[in-house]
Amino acid sequence: MRVAGYIRVSTNKEGQKESPENQKAMILDFITEGNFDLYDFYTDVQTGTTDKRDGLKRLIHDAENKAFDIIVAKELSRLGRNVELLYQLKRIAETKGIRLITLDNKVDTQDFTKQVMFGLYAWIYENESQRSSDRIKAVYRTKYKSGKFMGSIPPYGYSLQKGKLVIKTDYTVEVVRDIFDKYLQGWGHDKIASYLTEKDIPTPSRVAGKNNSSLYWQGSSIKTILQNPHYVGNLVQGRETSLNVTNKARKANSPKDWIVVTDTHQPIISKEIFEQVQNLLASKARRGRGKTKAPKHLFTNITYCSDCGKGMWYRANRKGYICGNYAKYGNKICTSHAIKEQCLIEIILADLREMYDSLDHPNLEEHITSKIQASKNSTEKKLSYINNQIENQMKIKRNALQKFVIEDISKEDYDELVVMVQDKLTQLEGERLNIRKKMAENLSRDNVSAIKEQLKQFLNFNTLTTEMLLRFVEKIDVFENKNIKIHYKFAPIKKP
Repeated sequence: MRVAGYIRVSTNKEGQKESPENQKAMILDFITEGNFDLYDFYTDVQTGTTDKRDGLKRLIHDAENKAFDIIVAKELSRLGRNVELLYQLKRIAETKGIRLITLDNKVDTQDFTKQVMFGLYAWIYENESQRSSDRIKAVYRTKYKSGKFMGSIPPYGYSLQKGKLVIKTDYTVEVVRDIFDKYLQGWGHDKIASYLTEKDIPTPSRVAGKNNSSLYWQGSSIKTILQNPHYVGNLVQGRETSLNVTNKARKANSPKDWIVVTDTHQPIISKEIFEQVQNLLASKARRGRGKTKAPKHLFTNITYCSDCGKGMWYRANRKGYICGNYAKYGNKICTSHAIKEQCLIEIILADLREMYDSLDHPNLEEHITSKIQASKNSTEKKLSYINNQIENQMKIKRNALQKFVIEDISKEDYDELVVMVQDKLTQLEGERLNIRKKMAENLSRDNVSAIKEQLKQFLNFNTLTTEMLLRFVEKIDVFENKNIKIHYKFAPIKKP
């Protein structure tokens, strides 16, 4: 009989009684006494209320593959303090014929008299964790009310000294004031961000010394600074909290539940200026909610800068497109690569007409089939690249978890990194889904005649539509000298 031993401590600081070494010794004694074989140990240093544990994930994966016959833990709370999670593990074990035993003699899934107590112990352990969490939250609220800053990273422009925010004696203070001044002058978030990037002002994440910190300011960072009440000398904490001990998702608390302590530190921004900015933010938000969504322009998500690879952004005053990085950051990152929309339309229509005129060429079908295969190969390369990017993001998340477990980073930094990685993963998953759709639509030799017919139908109209673009054009590279390179889905590239 093969035994899987599960070991868990919440932190590396737990006492000898709960230490990993003590738990391992107890499991080895059980194996020796029962004359069993050891399959493997699964160890976690993390709270038992979550299923986001590498050791537990590996245990469940191996259990589903019937890699062992018995799961042993010191007690049920080592496996988890989450009723739903414990029942999931129990169901997997029962389905695969695996015995689940705890060494405190309270759980044994092959002993009917102990099975009926499983749910009670699961509830007790989860309830203990919830009460402990509630006590910790109460302690934090008390500390909030004392005027002590409980975050790990102070707001931009401040340092943290003995739990108090202290104005720095460097450039960051003037940067904060400049942000507020420029916003009141009518500058938008992105324009301010571009201005600070152009001046080589270090971003808040760089000043805080965060891993993977951005070199470029973002409009979202500007908005965060503009909305931060700490800049008027008030401490506002408890603005969000986790849903419960088993669900770590954050929810925003009602403003009436915030802990506000006034005049706890020296302000950088006067209350009058801060109030003006909040009124302006609210006014713009109301106007924004009343607007209809801006129309998506013809070449959006099809045209790209040939130098930096960023998508081209439509600008009405230019009647065309400019590099997205140039639009956001100016000459600091890239140049404009400006191109008129009408110019693109005329070039593509001319190309399609030329293809139409050559439909009867004897080698056309062979040529189209060749381009279809080239497009397929390109798509497969893109999918491989996206898959690698997703795996890299998962590694970043796993490394962050390990750093949090060993207290190399704070909970706040860990949560922020997880949100950032999750956003990136969502974007990559969307790109992967689109690529797979393209592969599913894989043009083959059998529909070459359909392509010919569609091309004829489209060219009956003397205009270029979104449908035509999506059907025939893969992407368009735009060069600084206004030259373009059109990547057709099946036809030759006509414009170098």
